[in-house]
Amino acid sequence: MRLNKYLARYAGVSRREADRLIEAGRVKVDGEQASLGMTIDEEKTEVIVGDKVVVPDRTRRYYAVYKPVGYISSTVRQTPEDRLVTELVSGSDGRRLFPVGRLDKDSEGLMILTDDGELMDKVLRSRYGHEKEYLVKLDTPITDDMIQEISGGGLDIGEARPTKACKIKRVTSDEVFIILSEGMNREIRRIFEKYDTEVKSLCRVRFMDITLDGLKPGQSRPLTDEETERMKKKAFR
Repeated sequence: MRLNKYLARYAGVSRREADRLIEAGRVKVDGEQASLGMTIDEEKTEVIVGDKVVVPDRTRRYYAVYKPVGYISSTVRQTPEDRLVTELVSGSDGRRLFPVGRLDKDSEGLMILTDDGELMDKVLRSRYGHEKEYLVKLDTPITDDMIQEISGGGLDIGEARPTKACKIKRVTSDEVFIILSEGMNREIRRIFEKYDTEVKSLCRVRFMDITLDGLKPGQSRPLTDEETERMKKKAFR
């Protein structure tokens, strides 16, 4: 097995982070400095990251978390005042968890946290465009023309590519559900900025087929076996 895949599977990091650890000289294989691209015997090789032996524990943890406004989708504080979404999970047996995707600090809603680096890579890099659904409240009413233009995609929001087509359903005059199949940085807020419309609140209510049902801000729960299996099936198809 490739070393970065082994670390993603058993050390709770993504393959990209595994490569960074290897490049930084923090990984040893059977007492020797590891190198990028190397393969190992999963059953016989001793792998050490820093001063910790990586133990092949084949159980993984998966959580649904309701991130409140003010928390950041990161494992590292940028300032002493930062509150991390990973702090909202209890019962993870001290494992290092990672958010699958991001929500900006001013947004709230569903996030998936896991120590399964391999699954995280597959979901985030998937070409299938897994759906993410948001409830968005605006400071002005949304018009039919805006809905038609936004849902059709092709909008320039300052990225290397235009927005993709999406689904929009009006809830009230100034509130809509939006379903995206991609997630460019602050995409929804930047879309409405083009119409001089401010997003007053943004809540992710669904990620793939996992929902916020039963969770309040700041709460978390383990995913059920059925939810985990469905997510894996879609990610690895």
